[in-house]
Amino acid sequence: MKNNIKSLHILPLSALLLFSGLQSFAQNGKYLLKGNLTHLTGKVYLGHEVNGSPVKVDSTTLVNGEFVFKGAVKSPEFYSLTHKNLKYPIQFILENSAITVTKPADSLAMAEVKGSAAQDVYMGFYKVPWKEITAKAGQIYGKIDKAEAAAKAAGVKVDSLTRASFDQEFVALDAQNKNAVKEYIGEHPSSAGAAAIIYDRFIAYPNFPVATELFAGLTKEAQQSTIGAAITKAIAIDAKTANGKPAPAFSMADKDGKIVHLSDFKGKYVLIDFWASWCGPCRKENPNVVAAYKKYHDKGFEIIGISLDSNKEAWLKAVDKDGLTWTHVSDLKGWQCAAATTYGVKAVPASFLIDPNGKVVGKDLRGEELNKTLADLFK
Repeated sequence: MKNNIKSLHILPLSALLLFSGLQSFAQNGKYLLKGNLTHLTGKVYLGHEVNGSPVKVDSTTLVNGEFVFKGAVKSPEFYSLTHKNLKYPIQFILENSAITVTKPADSLAMAEVKGSAAQDVYMGFYKVPWKEITAKAGQIYGKIDKAEAAAKAAGVKVDSLTRASFDQEFVALDAQNKNAVKEYIGEHPSSAGAAAIIYDRFIAYPNFPVATELFAGLTKEAQQSTIGAAITKAIAIDAKTANGKPAPAFSMADKDGKIVHLSDFKGKYVLIDFWASWCGPCRKENPNVVAAYKKYHDKGFEIIGISLDSNKEAWLKAVDKDGLTWTHVSDLKGWQCAAATTYGVKAVPASFLIDPNGKVVGKDLRGEELNKTLADLFK
């Protein structure tokens, strides 16, 4: 402690005043957000998401690339800085403290954020544990690409045993992902940054049983943060669409403006398929869904495709190109799609299988899992 006092005494007065001023912001429950975007001019905007929509809450004009925002947040929360010449928003966790943001001119370079303890916890996971997981995922995908290339050259398909081995590797990697998050957040149970990691890994990419388990290990402070509240809400919505629960009703217009109701399909098995023309994994899965529809439609299997597109032309072009001959609806509101909100959809593809009595009997069934489920239902 004595050494710290001595070091303070040799600081210039201006530095002492700055240090004192920055500390006072945290103590007074306010934030002081400063940054340097030297390669940019004009206005920079501070914003966050409200009910899934980006909302600008403040703006300022850059002076020699520098900016300052002042304000207060109830608890640490994801915010972003945007500028017309930034390819991607600068996202970070804002809290009531003195925070600095520096963004290199390289459009792909990560911004450096200092002063937010929650941000430090959040990024700490991605700098080490997550890098190891993504590296292993890359190795598995590399082996898949190699196997598919070899099979194509031989004029055959990758055999089922090889595919099964890849599936097992991904299962093991999923377990490693869960354990890595569990171990890391166990070291930071009171941080909103830990809640943010759970949201990223198991809410945005839904695995609600794991999210619920890990969330229970956080302190009340973290659980009651703004990010924690978002997790609580998502888990509650997921519970409403759990297997055995009545599927939430919805109504939406098809391409011709005709209102389609979920209740129109009562008495049949219905796959509610959330997708979008811009979603690569959705488009990749479509051939499998087409095959399932052709095989089981005459036996009472229906599909309602709900698009999260905002561009009608792109939506209908994808429907036609992929040969999707079932019922399609969209309110063309993107992520603000009413049905997506009702069903708690955070990522696409997402799907819900409904039985003839209107109850949920399956979620996110894709590939062989969808085929096996339908085969069991219609045998």
